[in-house]
Amino acid sequence: MADADKFFSYVLKGLRPILTPYGFRSSSQNFISESPECWAIINLQKSRWSQPCEKTFYVNVAVTAKRLLAFDDEPMDKPPAHWKCIWNNRAEQFGPEPKVQQWTVRDEQTASETLEYLRRLICNCVIPSIERRTSEAAFLREWANGHVLGYPQLKAKSVLLAASGDVMYLRQTLQSLREAFGFGVVADGVRNHIERLRIKFPTAMKGIND
Repeated sequence: MADADKFFSYVLKGLRPILTPYGFRSSSQNFISESPECWAIINLQKSRWSQPCEKTFYVNVAVTAKRLLAFDDEPMDKPPAHWKCIWNNRAEQFGPEPKVQQWTVRDEQTASETLEYLRRLICNCVIPSIERRTSEAAFLREWANGHVLGYPQLKAKSVLLAASGDVMYLRQTLQSLREAFGFGVVADGVRNHIERLRIKFPTAMKGIND
């Protein structure tokens, strides 16, 4: 193993005892936690632009509802790739130094310092953010706080509302989806999504016009 890979592995292995008490298990470059309704993932993503004598990587933090996987005909019993999750961020966005975008290890000192920094960042900032998003109700609360939602979030919200039978808010969400994205290059995607909702949740979608 090259020295740079060795120091990256040092960080990866060092995170295991830190994350295990929070219910995470390691799998390759991922740490995975499961609640009854959601998957949570902390992913260490190697950069393709690392220099030969060092290893640069990013830390991704993601959570998604299992029901969203089922809606897309993906298995609910397996964690998805972090980039497929409806909530997906870089770890540093939750910390005191949001300007940090990546970490680089090249020797024992940088590996040790990086591990310690990530320990503080993950335990103090990342884990609390994940724990606030481990249920469908938590996602719906977050999406109901008045923020303008993007295309993926509106689609996901409509799925969870249809599953819960909340027809009033489902109707409002689909109206927002149509108004914001029912034209242009994603218009077909909106129509296909609504048709899929009708197939998956016929009772909730009964009476909701195209």
